[in-house]
Amino acid sequence: MEFKYKAKKNLNEIVEGKIQGASVEGVLEDLQGKGLVPIFVEAVAVKTSSVATLNLKGNAKIKTGKYGLKQLVLFTQKLYNLINSRVELLSALRLLEKNCDSQTEKMLLADIIRDIKEGVPFSTCLSHYPKYFPRLYVNIVHTGESTGKLKEALIQLLDYLRRLQDLKLKVKQALAYPIFMSLVGVGTIFVMLTFVLPRLAGMFDDFNAQLPLPTLVLLKISNFLQSYWWAIIILIALIVFASKIKRAGKESIFSRLKYHLPLIKDIVYKQSVANFSRSLSLLLQSGVNLLSGLVDAGPVIGNPVYILQLEQVRKDISEGVPFSDALSKFKIFPDFFVQMVRVGEEGGRLDSVLADIAESYEKEIEADLKTLSSLIEPAIILILGLVIGAMVIAMLLPIFNMNSIVGG
Repeated sequence: MEFKYKAKKNLNEIVEGKIQGASVEGVLEDLQGKGLVPIFVEAVAVKTSSVATLNLKGNAKIKTGKYGLKQLVLFTQKLYNLINSRVELLSALRLLEKNCDSQTEKMLLADIIRDIKEGVPFSTCLSHYPKYFPRLYVNIVHTGESTGKLKEALIQLLDYLRRLQDLKLKVKQALAYPIFMSLVGVGTIFVMLTFVLPRLAGMFDDFNAQLPLPTLVLLKISNFLQSYWWAIIILIALIVFASKIKRAGKESIFSRLKYHLPLIKDIVYKQSVANFSRSLSLLLQSGVNLLSGLVDAGPVIGNPVYILQLEQVRKDISEGVPFSDALSKFKIFPDFFVQMVRVGEEGGRLDSVLADIAESYEKEIEADLKTLSSLIEPAIILILGLVIGAMVIAMLLPIFNMNSIVGG
């Protein structure tokens, strides 16, 4: 089988090419034997007939789509249920295609079915669609396929994906209420400034008296919002658009902020470590070697700086340096993580130790989220209360002044 590859020859040079091999793992070992550090290895699509050409055209139509975590969990769950019921793989995929609501997913499954009928391995078919099936997913399926334990591989993937989904959901749930409160508060302030205050402005003019400074400031803000509300909408749209822009191979600017925000960065870091540990543990349990596992688990950590450092860790390991020693050169992971990895290496149970580390960090994240939620909610209520209270006082000050004048 032919594979395409990209690998680092040294710190500043990247080489690309094609190589023959029986499997991804074999190709990785061949490249490492040549002194290269693989970045990715991908099987070249099999072209045995004109149907294969049609398949490639079909692939082009679905390149714009992708699987989110939720869709990947659903696909894996359905496929596992069918195979667990002793339905043959090709028949299971046909059933999924027949009962699929999404037209794009129907095309995807139709292409995979055609390739399998031509003799292409299931894992190789999945590797043609990296936006739908990440490398880790493909390699676990490949291992299960090679050992005749596809069902076991799918249940491992399902457990792994569900854990990622649960952790992601907990983070969203912890932040949902504070975000909702903030939006309601901002909306209330906007309504007061654009609808309530202008109605009082005419009454202030009738007073024919000098308005207090807080009231004047509030009126200027209100006038600005009424005159340039369209500019604010455009600015918000530009911010949302800018948050989606990604440079090649990098996260968007706003996405990278999470690594620096005081209260958020620790939770994001622990989530990255937990996801990396869980991913690498799964790969090692499935029989994937450490070097190959780092290729697949590396991107899960998220932070581009750490991903680059993990590439150097892989290079050190390929030169014979123990995993824990290679990690200790960098500050990717805390000392606790490195020491646990060393224990796992020495005891020959690195996969189970990594699973324990992931479990530990997931529990820490849950505790941190509860603490963060308990701190953020009262802080938002206090800030919104102070802002809205100050606005109300500023609006009522002229009335208080008039009462004082009349009373005097």
